[in-house]
Formats: sequence, structure tokens, C-alpha cells
Amino acid sequence: MSAKRLFVSLFMGLLLAFSAHAQDKKKPLAIEDLYLMESVKSPALFPKEEKLVYERVWIDAKTKQECHSLWLVSENRENRKPLEKDEPDGRSPVVSPDGQWIAFLSSRRFPASAKQVPSAPPYSDAAVDVILYHVKTEKVVPLGAGRKHGRVFHDGFYGRVAFSPDSARLVFVADDGADPRTPEEIENDVEIVRPDQGEGYTGYGPAQIWIADLPKGSPDADTPGITRVTNDDIWYGDPQWSPDGKSLVVVANKTKDRESVRFSINKNFDLYLIDIVSKKQTQLTTNPGPDVSPRFSPDGKQIAYLSVPRNGPHRDVFDLAVVTFTVGASKSRVLSEFYGPGGADEPAAAIFPLQDDCWENDDLLHFLAETRMWSVFRLAQTRKDGSKTVRMPGLARHVHWSELRPSTTSLPPKRLEAKGEKVEWKNDDFDLEGIFTPPPAEISKPPYKLIVYPHGGPHGRNTIGLDFTVQLFAAHGYAVFQPNFRGSTGYGKKFLDADRLDLGGGDMRDILTGIDKLVKDGLVDPKRQFVYGISYGGFMTSWLVGHTHQFRAAVAQNAVTDMNMMYGLSDLQSWTTWELGGLPWEQPERYAKHSPLTYANKVKTPTLILHARDDRRCPLPMGKAFHQALLANNVPTQMVIYPNEGHGIRQPRHREDVYRRVLAWFAKYDQ
Repeated sequence: MSAKRLFVSLFMGLLLAFSAHAQDKKKPLAIEDLYLMESVKSPALFPKEEKLVYERVWIDAKTKQECHSLWLVSENRENRKPLEKDEPDGRSPVVSPDGQWIAFLSSRRFPASAKQVPSAPPYSDAAVDVILYHVKTEKVVPLGAGRKHGRVFHDGFYGRVAFSPDSARLVFVADDGADPRTPEEIENDVEIVRPDQGEGYTGYGPAQIWIADLPKGSPDADTPGITRVTNDDIWYGDPQWSPDGKSLVVVANKTKDRESVRFSINKNFDLYLIDIVSKKQTQLTTNPGPDVSPRFSPDGKQIAYLSVPRNGPHRDVFDLAVVTFTVGASKSRVLSEFYGPGGADEPAAAIFPLQDDCWENDDLLHFLAETRMWSVFRLAQTRKDGSKTVRMPGLARHVHWSELRPSTTSLPPKRLEAKGEKVEWKNDDFDLEGIFTPPPAEISKPPYKLIVYPHGGPHGRNTIGLDFTVQLFAAHGYAVFQPNFRGSTGYGKKFLDADRLDLGGGDMRDILTGIDKLVKDGLVDPKRQFVYGISYGGFMTSWLVGHTHQFRAAVAQNAVTDMNMMYGLSDLQSWTTWELGGLPWEQPERYAKHSPLTYANKVKTPTLILHARDDRRCPLPMGKAFHQALLANNVPTQMVIYPNEGHGIRQPRHREDVYRRVLAWFAKYDQ
């Protein structure tokens, strides 16, 4: 059996162990079931062995804290056990090529002799360090014992931990842990505002590249030596070893136009090759848009990557590209062009990131592409003679959601599961689709009361799969409608750009005509409709209640309510300048026209406002302003603020509170 087939077989078998439920005496999902949810993520396969290590994620019902630990599974799903006794914190495991080491991340405290990981705010990424686990002796070796670095990045853009091909070294991304304040700032207890990477990175300094030399022989023999590879204020990320172990390729934006990459990749990132010995950097790409996700071919003569030829929306259409090395030079070219002529409207663009093992051989690579509500595997062949790359749509296949998501979750045993189904309709010149999830037949019959649940972005998309929020709403008798309105990804560049300069216009009509379709088909009660949205979904919620009175109640969470505040207070100014076509003083009428706050005097729908206190993407004052406007106009409203939360409300006790308040708010006005 090939390594890849073994990987799928073992991992999917593991999933079945979590998802196999009894078929009788099932009951509806309850809010308390949040604490019974468990997921598996980050599976890492051992070389030449039928064994893998993975991350288990669950919630401790007593402390209401999310927990992470590592588990080992051998040969079949029954042979699984915790990697360490008592399951201390462990995340994102990586196995060395020789199978002797497991590197993973952890927020645990180290022995008193080791330097501790510098702290980070609770609403930011958790402060973690790299830990080495010696497979044969089961010894744990923290890199912090000889600490030179600070917090290790483990986000989906900058962070990566990887063994060198010879298993002798480990590359990782971390800041230096230094306090950026001057002595005067510290003495006077003030802080000068400095540029940083915004949402999710608060407390972190620039992401730098580091290399650790692994202990030789016994893991007790010595402490890993750590070398700093980069030393400046540039943020580097996603390091990849060359097959000969002599160099790294990294991603970096060296311009002055920098913003957070949390949920947003639209700035001028390029690829840089770093020589390990000399630390010399060579720029490989010069595209004005983002070039990201580099992956070396097995022979080291090519690097595949994703590319966008513009500085556009926060979530754009990626082309597949490649850098080819020749004697004394390198050349980059696009392989599969989904953005430009001939491909702009084809809904099958590459998905970020490329998989680590995307190369099938030296001339063939696979990648995941998004096509409407599905994702497909595609193959691209690189021609060494320079001829045009061939895409192989005949080899594409639809991929189930469980093969794509970084974590896979199942409902607790003996719970009724609602089944989502695709719904299609037309509006203007667009063929539209979304997901309609009716309650289980044991709970309710059509026509159902409805919760409209628009996605964020606006450049996101809904895909069919298990979602606890949707399942919980369905368990309480609500059908859930998740529309992929214009602006959604997965439908080509024309569709993606269709709501630019028109936020709240065509996309609102797409949603309302979708609801009309459900009513016409007899699936939805026209008089029992509700709306709940987060981020841009919160914008759409706030916008809808200012433009229609068809909803009995609404809940807006971390919502965009005012475009001037969004520009001035958010960590992502490019969001407003791109979507509205200019700066606030250049487009003052447009900023006012597309702000839900402008229409607050027309709202009559009871509206609950939920907002994270420390959200940097959609800052708290926007929620407060909308709440104050509703109070001034005697609209039934309430505002709840969640401390120590960022753009995503993550703490389990806060998630529980959100669910209880949303359901209670809708029940109150379902009279």
C-alpha cells in the first residue's frame, strides 16, 4: 500500500471510530453537547510504518476550556493511545523523515531551569513553543531550554515547523520575544503605536526564521542548538526545505504596504530563497500581488506556488504558478491561469494553501480547487521544454468535506443529525445556490421557521459539511439557509467581483430571492423568519433589518456597521478601500450609502448585538454605535460584550452563552 493510501486508510478509519453512532434512541442536539464535541486534526504519518500521530481537540466540561493533546494510532483504529501520560497540551505534530522524532507545539510550562514562552494576550494566538519527542526513548526535549527565540507562530500563513530531509535539523517561525517598548515607555507606562500584523497577532513581534539542530544520539546528550536565520523587521513565513537541505524558500512582504494576513492575502508577498550557510536571500518572484505557499519539487529544480496578479479583495482567485531553476538563474511562470483571460470565469481556482506533498513526481503536481460548493483534486503537468502546462480535468474528482478541513468533527453519539442539501435559484443574471438544512423529521415538518445564516467575507463560501451551529438551530426546529450570494468564492472572478461598490445591493437581493424560492417551494413559513450573521454576515444582518421588515428578530455578531469606522479602526484598511473604491474622503457618499448605521432609523426588527471586546477586524465601537442608534429609535435591542475575544468568539463558555442568547432572542419574538 502506498504511503498516501495508507494515510487515508488509517485516518479515515480513525474518523469512523469517532463518527460511528448508535442508530436507535437518538435525541436532538442540545447546547450542553458543545462539551461533548471532539475533533481530530493534523494527522502526521510515520515513514515506512503503519502508524500516525494526530491532535485530539476537546472541551473539558468542568473548566470549560478547550484542550489539545497528541494521540498515536498503529495499524488500525483500535490501537490508539495518548502520546504522553495525562495528555498534556500538544498540537500540530510533525514526524521526522527517519521516523525518530516527533516535533509538536505546546503551551505547557517548562521546567524551572528552562526559559518560559513569553505570554500573549488571551484573544490572540496562544503562545506556544516547539517540543521534540524522541520516539524510541519517549523522552521530551523542549527547545526552550536554550531559548533564543520567543513565541512560535502556528497560524495558517506564517507558521510552519518542518524537519530537514536528513532529519538533523528543524526549521520553525518565531518572534524574538523582545519588548518593543523603549525604556522611557516602560518607565512612564505608555506605549507608542507601532505597525503590527493585527487580528490574531497582538503581542507578537516580526515572524523570523529559526533552525534548531537536533540532539545526536541520546536525547539527553545535549540541548538543541538554535540559529537565527533572519534578523530584521520583516515578517517571514511558510519555510520549505530544499531537497538537498542547503536552502529554504520563504514568503515575505518587504514593501511598506503591510496588513494582517488573518483571513486576508492581498498584499505584495514574494518568494525568497535563503542559503542556510551564508543566510543570503535571493528574490524569486516580482509579481505585484501575493505569491504564496511555495512547495519544492522532489528534484529541487522547481517550486510550485499560488499567485494573484493584483492587490485586490482580501480573498481572491489564485493562479497556480512555478519557479524553474536553471544554471545561474530562475524563472517564474503561471501554470494554470484561473484569474486571467480564458480562466477568469471558470469556477475551479486553486485553494490556499498548497498541500505539503503536492508533487506527484518531478513534472506532475496535484492541488485542490474550489468549484461552487465543492472542492476537486486537479493535476498540473510542468513541461521542462517551456510549453504550456496541461490541466487534467478528466482526473479531477469531487472531494468530501472531511478530506479538506484541517479538523474533522462528529456529533456526540445518539444525536439526531440534520442533513444539508443544495438549493438553487436565479437572480439578475446569476445562477445561485446555497445550503438548506431542514430540522430532522422527528423534530419538525414543513413549512419550517427559518434562520438565514449568511457567511462572512463577503468573499467566503458555504460548503456542505457538519456545522455545530447549524445542527443546533435545526435541533431547535429551525431550518437554516446559508446562501452563496454574489461575491462568494468558488464561482469565478466575475462572480467574486460582482458586489464590489455594491455591498448590500445585489448580494441582499440574492439572499431575499433565495428565501422567496424556499417559501414558494413550501419549505419555509413566510411569517417566521429570523437572521443571524457574523462579521460580513453581521453586516448583512444589520443591513437587512434596515431595508426590510420580513424578519421577526435578528442577531448581529462582530458586525460591520459603519464604513468610516471600519476604515479608521480596523486592522484591514484595504477591505474598505477595495470594496468601496477609495479612501473615505475620496468616496464620502459611498461610505455613507453602504453603512448599515445610515439606515438605523428605519429598523423595526428586534436586534440583539453580540461583540467581542478585542476584535481588531471589526472593532467594538461599530457594535456600540449601532446599538445606541437602535436605542435612540426605540427598537427592542440588547448588546452583549465578550472580553478576551478577537474576531472569532472561541472560548467555550462564551460560545455557549452566544447559543443560549441567540435561541432565547428568537424564541422571545417567535409569537
